[in-house]
Amino acid sequence: MSVIGNLRRAVAVALAVVLAMTAVAAQAGAGTASKPKRPNIVFVLVDDLSADLLQYMDAVRGLAKNGTTFSNYYVSNSLCCPSRASMFTGQFPHNTGVATNKGSDGGGYQAFAKHESRTYAVALDRAGYRTGYLGKYINEYPVPAGYHVPVGWDEWHVAAGGGYSEFTYQLTRYIKEETAQEKPLDPSGGRYLTDELGQRAVDFIERSRRYAPGEPFFLQVSPFSPHSRIGAQAGDKEPRFPPARRDRPKNQFPAGEFPHGDCGGPDCASIDVAALPAFDEDTADKPSWVRREPIGPNVVKELRKDFRDRIRMVQSVDDMVERVLAALSPEELRTTYVVFTSDNGFHLGQHRLLRGKSTAYDHDVRVPLLVKRPEAGRHGELAVDAIAQNVDLFATFLDMAGVRSEPRDGRSLLPLIQGHKVRDWREAALIEHVRPDPDAPGEPDPDADELRAPANPGPPSYAAVRTAGELYVEYEGDPRPEYYDTVTDPHQESNDPGNARTAELAAVLDRLAGCGEPGALDCWTAAQLR
Repeated sequence: MSVIGNLRRAVAVALAVVLAMTAVAAQAGAGTASKPKRPNIVFVLVDDLSADLLQYMDAVRGLAKNGTTFSNYYVSNSLCCPSRASMFTGQFPHNTGVATNKGSDGGGYQAFAKHESRTYAVALDRAGYRTGYLGKYINEYPVPAGYHVPVGWDEWHVAAGGGYSEFTYQLTRYIKEETAQEKPLDPSGGRYLTDELGQRAVDFIERSRRYAPGEPFFLQVSPFSPHSRIGAQAGDKEPRFPPARRDRPKNQFPAGEFPHGDCGGPDCASIDVAALPAFDEDTADKPSWVRREPIGPNVVKELRKDFRDRIRMVQSVDDMVERVLAALSPEELRTTYVVFTSDNGFHLGQHRLLRGKSTAYDHDVRVPLLVKRPEAGRHGELAVDAIAQNVDLFATFLDMAGVRSEPRDGRSLLPLIQGHKVRDWREAALIEHVRPDPDAPGEPDPDADELRAPANPGPPSYAAVRTAGELYVEYEGDPRPEYYDTVTDPHQESNDPGNARTAELAAVLDRLAGCGEPGALDCWTAAQLR
């Protein structure tokens, strides 16, 4: 073959190689381009937010736009620490062993610490997420010098004390890339805690872009609002439920920006706690621990102020949510889930119960759950009436991130969030409560007021089942159950303990109360009525 022929052949071979490599590269590029970007997740968990406050929160209600609202979302326990433990682990309190807020009473951080290596933060961190936690963590979590940062968190901004006051707290400032060695602890400087958490949330998002470009993040923001101050007494100048100063009435010190304070639109003076369903209702049909005399006018006046202050408190939460959404870039909004809920609800005079949250009634256990979906996904508002629980959040976050995990007590809500029909979904929610010991040693229990008030005793230990149309409760030491048809009696005002349905629901509760334990049914199977 001639030299020219050899040259032509060499050029042809080289050209073929180049074309082949180009084709492979194009295919690889196409594969990369088609691979879905893992979503960011922002989880806002507030403290003691009852569903009756949602109507006063414009930014939070706005999450329903191109989002999903759950109308039957129940907590596993209407007390802070057990409820949060259920979220972190995906398990009911009888399986976490976290029963109360205090370590000396079968709960608190002492009972929860063994679970820190198995929370959703650990799984997400291993999957490449940059993770951050801000605000209230677990009751009695200690913050000494060189404080412990739980595994799985890249940033850790947790209140070390005074968080319930909103003004006199300390806040950790652990940032893996910046302060991992010194672990600073910052004084409040008088700044309202919810506002500070909002700023730190924005800072976390900005740092995630800088330190982990192109990687997803998981951000949990957990303000103390609208929980009350610890140790509040009648006659205190500082409100029992302390709003940001800008949201307080203008004629009080320190003066706010509106004549009657900021209640999210309505005039605060026009809002009356006595208009809440079941407020001061006749309790003669209720179990003995509920029955009491009508609420007097002076107490109604106190509760009215409390209710308005709780509405004023959540304005800062609403501002915080708006601020975090505004911090997300257009591309981040296309790929970010925003989840909003509360660890439990609250009551203020319903069924003549003054202040508290430990009952199985809807105002304490049925709380808002709103999920704003990524803008790149399905548009439109979705309303879900399937029964969801806080034990589902563990699986939900991992499912959003594409992370597989072993089955626990809950299931992922993601198919429901995306508008899919799910067969054989749960038909019953389990609600548990162990009555705390108000005299247990240790730090003051932030919820002990309910137990100590002679006119407002909390419930005995109980277990309850909530279905789509019924509430059934069994109390320790009481042979008679509590039963409500919540279709005809949505606010649980007419107890019918002799109803024929109680026998079937007792069997369901018996299965659920020990579900997931060795030799027992798994909790998903136990949550079926048939």
